[in-house]
Amino acid sequence: MKKYNKFEEFEELMNEDLHNIPKIITGRWLEQQLLDRNSRFRYLGFGFSDLTNHEFEDNIDFKTIRKIPFSTRTKFPEKHPFHFDRSIYHVDDDIRKLHEEGIDGSGMNIAIIDFYFETIPNELKESLFYLKKFTENSEVSFHGTTVACQLCGKNLGVAPKAKLWFYETGQGRNNIINDLIIALKDIYEKNKKGANIKVISISGSRHRENPEFQEVYQKLLNQGCYIIDSPLFGENFTSINVDANTGELYYTDRQEQAMGSEIATKIAIKTGGKMTPLVTTENDYLYCGQASYSWSIPILAGYFVLALQVSPDLTYDEFLDLARTTAKNENGIMVFNINGVIEEIKKEHMKTM
Repeated sequence: MKKYNKFEEFEELMNEDLHNIPKIITGRWLEQQLLDRNSRFRYLGFGFSDLTNHEFEDNIDFKTIRKIPFSTRTKFPEKHPFHFDRSIYHVDDDIRKLHEEGIDGSGMNIAIIDFYFETIPNELKESLFYLKKFTENSEVSFHGTTVACQLCGKNLGVAPKAKLWFYETGQGRNNIINDLIIALKDIYEKNKKGANIKVISISGSRHRENPEFQEVYQKLLNQGCYIIDSPLFGENFTSINVDANTGELYYTDRQEQAMGSEIATKIAIKTGGKMTPLVTTENDYLYCGQASYSWSIPILAGYFVLALQVSPDLTYDEFLDLARTTAKNENGIMVFNINGVIEEIKKEHMKTM
């Protein structure tokens, strides 16, 4: 399988099956592209496009525009509707306040097991402590850099000062599961030697079918190391997007199509509506207005790391209870309140002093 480790090669690959862009881009055309679940446009949008010879129709609804990906490499015409607040380059203000207090993951070790990436973006150069690659011939994926930066990115991460141990898996079901089990065993052995990795973020789920998983999972739990993966996340949480200009919360098109009482009862984690590093580049960013469910998992892991920084003996079940009791109701959506969780932990500490 060919590796695309240069921007030009990746750009060529992505453009192979992007839709032909009309000279006049309408809101209707954009909505149609988003409805195609097999289209790369849903994930990359105008990220690799030169639009200087195109026009946008007047008065396209920003509720459509905020869903469309673009990048810092996108070339827009002089008049265009893609105007976003600079907050898309940073975590939420509430999390930044915690960082200013020193609650930023300092002294904590956290691991991610996810897809391969060749180029290390500047967002990760300070936090990436260990990088293990299992397969030499593996296709680059944007997913690995995205989840890593949601967790430990310098500007975009929940826990930017934590030490990140990243295990790169190959793609394909068997490679993912086999590499993941090997990674978990390696983490267990490293913890025995003092690595003290406290949380492991895994955005997948199929490893649960592997009998070896339960064995190493129990060993890690005995070390005080917790795995936050897709099945665990889905029990109590979901993702939500944030309008960069108004702060309005909105679900993805896919969530809207599957909307039911189950989603409404879960705690929402603010994920989409901001930048993530553009794969194969060090300095460029891709805007993601409709974040994947899997991108919320490392954010939850990061929240848990911040809580553990304040209260090292906290269990995941205790953390979950705090998340439930402190969640904020924002226009009918129960939103994770990491500041509330930290405040409750501090109160408990004051009682024991």
